[in-house]
Amino acid sequence: MTDAAQLRACELLVARLVVEVMADRGIAAPEAEELAEDAELRTRDLSLLGLGSLDWIALATRLEDMIGAELPDQVLLAPERRCVAGWGEAVLAARTARYGAQYQTH
Repeated sequence: MTDAAQLRACELLVARLVVEVMADRGIAAPEAEELAEDAELRTRDLSLLGLGSLDWIALATRLEDMIGAELPDQVLLAPERRCVAGWGEAVLAARTARYGAQYQTH
């Protein structure tokens, strides 16, 4: 899989979780594919999608459990990184670091 395809898969994973959380909170949500592909939506701060800081923390915890790695604090603190695109990049980096480290030790 190419780097672009891996990034897209990571962004789609994040978008699906964001849409689930939005739906659970009763917030009108776009389709996950639209959230991951639309240039404006994928870079929109999660707070502008109606999610609060407790939602971000819960979402980050859920995502970290899914990928088996911790996300950097920057994706929670910096509004320009607190979006589907920023979190997708963080997931890709975490997966790359995780699997790269495993590959080197085996």
